[in-house]
Amino acid sequence: MTRYGFIGTGSMGSMLVRKFTGKGLIVPSDISASSKSGISSQKLAQKTGITAAPSNTAVAAGADVLFICVKPAEVKGVLGELQGLLVQETLIISIAGSIPFESLGKWAGLDHRYVRVIPSVAAEQESGISLVAWGRGCRPEDRAIVLKLFNAIGTVVETDEGDFDLYADLTSCAPAYISAMMRELTSAAVRTGTIKPALAEYLLRQTLIGTARLLDDDNARFDTVIARVATKGGNTEEGVKVLEARLPAVFDEVLCATRKKRQATAERLAGKR
Repeated sequence: MTRYGFIGTGSMGSMLVRKFTGKGLIVPSDISASSKSGISSQKLAQKTGITAAPSNTAVAAGADVLFICVKPAEVKGVLGELQGLLVQETLIISIAGSIPFESLGKWAGLDHRYVRVIPSVAAEQESGISLVAWGRGCRPEDRAIVLKLFNAIGTVVETDEGDFDLYADLTSCAPAYISAMMRELTSAAVRTGTIKPALAEYLLRQTLIGTARLLDDDNARFDTVIARVATKGGNTEEGVKVLEARLPAVFDEVLCATRKKRQATAERLAGKR
C-alpha cells in the first residue's frame, strides 16, 4: 500500500486530491493532508474522506509519496521543518513554481527523489497539460505513479526543468491569459452601448467553448480556424489584421514580464539562507 501526503490544500492541492480520489486513482484512506490553518484540510477531508492531519510533520512521517502544494515562498520553511523526518524512500513531488531541484535538495536533503509538476487549472475538467520534470535518481515506479495520476486528469508533457518557465506560460498561465483577452473583447462590445455585459459574456463564452472543440475534434491549427472564418475581403479579416498588427508586441511584453517576475522570485528565494 502506498501512502500519499499533501502539504497545502489551497486551490491546486485541493483540486488534485478531489480528482485523484474522485476518479478512484487513490483510495481516500491512503491520503493525509495538512494546511497552514487546518481549516481547508479539514473541509477537504469532510468532502473526500481523506485524513486531515494536525501538522505537516504528521503528514510527512507516514508518506511514501509527498506532494508539496504550498506557495513558492513557503517551500523552504516547510521542507526545513521536515528534515530528519522523511525516510530515504520518500518521493517528493513539488508543484511550486520557481523552486528548482537544486533548492529542493538543499532544503530537504539529497537522499530523496524529486519530481516537479506544473499542473493546469484545466485539470479540473480533466483537460489541459501537466508539465513534468524528473529529478536525479527517479525510478521507473516513480514515473509510473506520476504518469498514471496526471495523465488521468489531463495530458502529461515531460520536459527538462529548464523549459518549465516558457512552457508554463503556454499551459498553466494560459487559461488566465485567454480569459483576460476574452474579458476585454466582452468589454469592448459593451462599450458600444448596444449589448448588456451578461449577454456579451455568454455569447463569447459559448463561442470560445465551441472554438476549443473545433481545434480538438478536427486537430486543426489556429491558422485553419482563422482561414475558415476570416474569408478574404470580409469583415472578420479586417479585425484579424488589427490583432496581427498589435498582439505580437503585447505577447512579447507578457512573456518578458513573467520571465522577469520568475527570475526575481527565484533570486529572492535562493537568497533566503
